[in-house]
Amino acid sequence: MEQVLHLLYSWYMLYTNELMLGILVCMLLLMIVALAVVRRCRKQIRDLAEKTKEMTKLALSRNSENTQREKNGIRIGTEENISGKTLVSPQNEEIFGSVIQEIFP
Repeated sequence: MEQVLHLLYSWYMLYTNELMLGILVCMLLLMIVALAVVRRCRKQIRDLAEKTKEMTKLALSRNSENTQREKNGIRIGTEENISGKTLVSPQNEEIFGSVIQEIFP
């Protein structure tokens, strides 16, 4: 029994430095991987924010165009209000679908 304990103690003494070095290398590699993942996520968030700003500007410009048309008395012939519900034209539905696809690829 004493020989086994002596063997374990001698292995511990011999390989302590290598074990600690291995742990430090693993920690360093994990930190590098974590930084790479965070960088990728930040880039995706930045791209999504830019796309959202572009789509918001587009929607606001279209909304202002519609209000200008209403002020001038021009009505859109494809959209009609029937009993409080609006009918969406296929063109507008297609535009909305493409906007959603641009925001969420």
